[in-house]
Amino acid sequence: MADGKKAIDPFEHVVDAKELHFFDSIHFGLHGLEVGGIPLKFMLLMAICAATVAISLIWLGRKMSSGEPPTGKLWNLIEYLVFFVRDRIVKPGVGEHDTNRYLPYLTTLFLFIFAMNLIGMLPFLGSPTASIMVTGALALISFVVIHAAGIEGNHGFKGYLKTFIPPIHIEGGAGMQLMGKVITVGIAALEYATAFIRCIVLAVRLFANMLAGHTVLFMILLFIALVTSGSPQQIKFAEGKDWMYYLVMPFSVTLVTALSLLELFIAGLQAFIFTFLTAVFIGLAKHPAH
Repeated sequence: MADGKKAIDPFEHVVDAKELHFFDSIHFGLHGLEVGGIPLKFMLLMAICAATVAISLIWLGRKMSSGEPPTGKLWNLIEYLVFFVRDRIVKPGVGEHDTNRYLPYLTTLFLFIFAMNLIGMLPFLGSPTASIMVTGALALISFVVIHAAGIEGNHGFKGYLKTFIPPIHIEGGAGMQLMGKVITVGIAALEYATAFIRCIVLAVRLFANMLAGHTVLFMILLFIALVTSGSPQQIKFAEGKDWMYYLVMPFSVTLVTALSLLELFIAGLQAFIFTFLTAVFIGLAKHPAH
């Protein structure tokens, strides 16, 4: 900027970058997080989340295989999350018969999204799920799993494609029969489009909710900088009015604290919604309504 002030980017916390800042005041962080000009900050954060989920599930599997009763808060917490996914997501969505088949994928999906949502709550890191590229990749994987399940459950690719065509029978002459065929083609086209739209909605829903939440938190904290004396972002109206800082700061901190607690709930809720809808779509693909 012309006056030397550093521009504030309200989306800095939710976009990928080549640097990872922990404390700007002492210039501490990681730099050069790129390969061929491609930023890798989110890749690093996702790797941390993936490793955490993998280690947790492997550790839980070994503990459960011992036959010992659960002991300790960590064991009970991880086991509760796994059973929650099984009983509240997989069984209602996929069906009890196929629960064990899709439980590993859906459990991993839920915990991975939950971990990425939680790591985004740390102000010096970032929120990978606030990137449409990340949520789009997750939705693409779910898209493959959903339709692979449909192909398997409907005797091959051709059999699965036929499930999108509704069995419409209209009695009458040639005009009525033609209208029936037009309706069938129209509904089938909508059904085929829905197969893609469902997964697009998965990606956009998670992305939009996480992006909005983190942006709101940032903007509320920005109010403090706007009225702080000596801040590069101080607005002219607040210059020489130090009392405004003492008025705005408690309000902003209190509101951000309350909204952060809400964001913790949303972190779990969005992981639940994404995983539950994936389970429901798998169930619909394997057992179509018509």
